[in-house]
Amino acid sequence: MMRWLNGSFHKLPNQATAKPERPGGGGRQRCKRWASAGSILLLVTASLSGVAIPAHAAPTTIVSLTLDDGNANQFAAAQVLKSHGLAGTFFITTSWIGTAGYLTQTNLQTLASDGNEIGGHTVTHPDLTTLSPSAAAAEVCNGKTTLENWGFPVRNFAYPFASENAAVQTAVKDCGYASARGLGDITSPASCAGCPFAETLPPGNPMVTKAPDEVDSTWTLKNLQDLVTNAESTGGWLQLTFHHIAVGTDPTLTISPALFESFITWLAARTANGSTSVRTVAQALGQSAATAPAPAPAR
Repeated sequence: MMRWLNGSFHKLPNQATAKPERPGGGGRQRCKRWASAGSILLLVTASLSGVAIPAHAAPTTIVSLTLDDGNANQFAAAQVLKSHGLAGTFFITTSWIGTAGYLTQTNLQTLASDGNEIGGHTVTHPDLTTLSPSAAAAEVCNGKTTLENWGFPVRNFAYPFASENAAVQTAVKDCGYASARGLGDITSPASCAGCPFAETLPPGNPMVTKAPDEVDSTWTLKNLQDLVTNAESTGGWLQLTFHHIAVGTDPTLTISPALFESFITWLAARTANGSTSVRTVAQALGQSAATAPAPAPAR
């Protein structure tokens, strides 16, 4: 009996006298050859028919939008986030809440109800490295306790002025915080050119998580977009830090509402197409939902 095999006719043994393949014989190699040929055929067929061939997944990129101090103009910015289905982390300096130019407790309750995270930022916003250990601990712990008494689960912290040292890190950890954000350790528009494009997840040191410089009045839409696309090229976690979103306030740490909305609109589109995701700090760090104590009456 003749059969076409490997490019020519071969005589096959009589079925009654054919010997079985020995273990390790050529049968396994022929299977491999046929499997390889089949794979090539599938690839060619897919290419000719226009069927997409799965590629390796892109690196995971998470962006956290953080807003510091509790400035009153951040409330309108939060409504922009909400309109695009996004949420941020608001790091609150507790003694400023309810005073002129700052958010109220009612504002904070609304932010939390909309899915935003409330984080700690001390009581009076001092440079913690200039205080005694006991005074630094009081600033960190009392701020956290106040926010919890207002009804918010508080697990993440941001250093005022991004100023910290080993003793301050210990104080923050001892007060029960799971993470604390620094600034200036990620490539920024005007600094840290040789730095990474994003923080790792989990962070190497959760008590000083890396972030670019704080957003200021010199930043453009392209600056903000470049930070995101750079992070997407490597994957990781990008924390963006905003202070004032307004016109006519602190000229250094302010961007216009128009710029903020343009950036958020662009960022929301990237979340829709899967390029990146926007999460609060707690979500980025994989922290489970916590039950907050009953809130005190809002002022």
